[in-house]
Amino acid sequence: MKKYLYIISLISLIVFTSCESDKLSITNYGMISGKVMDGDTYLPVSGVLITTTPASLALLSDANGKFSIPKIKEGDITVNMTKKNYLSNSLIVETYGEETTQMDLLMYKDTANIGTIIFSDPAPANGEVQVNDSSLTFTWKVNGLKANVDLTYNVYYFESNSTVQNLLGEDIVIKQVITGILKPKTTYFWYVLAKANGKVVAFSPTWSFTTGSDDDDN
Repeated sequence: MKKYLYIISLISLIVFTSCESDKLSITNYGMISGKVMDGDTYLPVSGVLITTTPASLALLSDANGKFSIPKIKEGDITVNMTKKNYLSNSLIVETYGEETTQMDLLMYKDTANIGTIIFSDPAPANGEVQVNDSSLTFTWKVNGLKANVDLTYNVYYFESNSTVQNLLGEDIVIKQVITGILKPKTTYFWYVLAKANGKVVAFSPTWSFTTGSDDDDN
């Protein structure tokens, strides 16, 4: 009898351990819901191609500029927007399991007819960690710019889990800007807006980095 009880107890332990292991491997999914609006008129923009990075699905905004992306894996995801005669744009958002992340997105018409402007080589690099939390210099490169076109730049940054965007530099002509002191062990996002003759002509991708702390060196 003791032998049978021992075997039953062992089986129960294996089943319990297996269940606990399954719980640890559960993947949570959320949803993104939003509206695309014209950046100048704030009217809804229909027919905008919405994609994500990492890829999930592609869809178009409806007649009211609205869209909904179901079953998005929990975590950070980039939402990309493209439409003919509009400047492409992208924004990183954070999704949570069993929750809907709401977002309003702005798109600007390519009125300057400048064409495709490509931002590259951000510093800090996208996804970089243990970045010094003291004064930091943001830099970037621009390609695809037509000759005789002068650009100015606005630079924005914001903390993870925050909807407040901070203007770090406005109408600057060089491709760099210096921050103030940043919080330690904090994830930040930043992007650059390019203008020609006062008109918005391009957005960079939204890049991220995470600061370190003094304790990391000990």
